[in-house]
Amino acid sequence: MIDVQSCRQHAADCVRQAHGEDSADDKNILLNVALAWLRLGHQAQELSAQDSTKSESVDEDDSSAEAGRRELVS
Repeated sequence: MIDVQSCRQHAADCVRQAHGEDSADDKNILLNVALAWLRLGHQAQELSAQDSTKSESVDEDDSSAEAGRRELVS
């Protein structure tokens, strides 16, 4: 999975490079690429949070199933 911190670092690199460009078009392109990296990082963060929620839900389901099995056995 894509690391959020790496996305932020790539965005910062693009911004630094944009500051060194003479052409307004080149600056604009690099700043747009930086925005794309930030959006990708945000999406990765959201997906990671969703995965965490799903795994917690699965753990709860497993616990409930185990409790149900214990009740049937006793």
